[in-house]
Amino acid sequence: MDKQKVLDKVAKLMALANSSGAAPNEVETALRQARALMAKYNLNTQAIQASLVEEASVPTNTQRSPKDWLHSLALTCSTAFDCSYLSYIHPRLGWSFKFLGKGVGPELAAYAYSSLFHQLQKARREHVAQQSRCQLKTKRRRGQLFAEGWIRAVAQKVNQFATGMDSATREQVTAYLSLHHPNLRKSAIKSTPAKSHDKNSLAAGWQEGQNAQLRRGVGQDRQSALSYGGAR
Repeated sequence: MDKQKVLDKVAKLMALANSSGAAPNEVETALRQARALMAKYNLNTQAIQASLVEEASVPTNTQRSPKDWLHSLALTCSTAFDCSYLSYIHPRLGWSFKFLGKGVGPELAAYAYSSLFHQLQKARREHVAQQSRCQLKTKRRRGQLFAEGWIRAVAQKVNQFATGMDSATREQVTAYLSLHHPNLRKSAIKSTPAKSHDKNSLAAGWQEGQNAQLRRGVGQDRQSALSYGGAR
């Protein structure tokens, strides 16, 4: 039997054993069968926990490690759908963000990231094009500040409805990371220092970001999960 099928079967048996509606004999049978499969295929609890995690990846389209403002956008999208995220090098896509969680949450987080990224890039380019009589490094800094302000505006909206990852899912994600990304390193997201005239870019980003609407949506489907300026 395929290992993933075994993991799925054990997970279902454990879920049945922990179900409040299961009869004592059903619990006993489910546990016995789960333990037998775990022993036969040399599986541990960590592997079972990790198998319960859904994942979805989206490329960052960058050749180097993603910049902090991209991490901020990924964090905002993962928070919106009760997920966790990480950056890694995908064998085909290059640097990518992976969203981890339960159900359709990771897929929606990846979809939201992709949509918001393209919208933000367009708004950012338009803002930078308006910057005149300044050096290229100043334009780049103001572009980053615009992006940070834009993302902060979206993040504020997210905080109004995000419920957070429950403890059971968090344990499962921790098991997944330990199994599949044991060398994962944590790093803090840093804000871009703003000089006196740069603060206008931060404010402009915040103002423009108010037009983006990121919400759960009915049934958590893609169409109702995100809109921008009144349209998807």
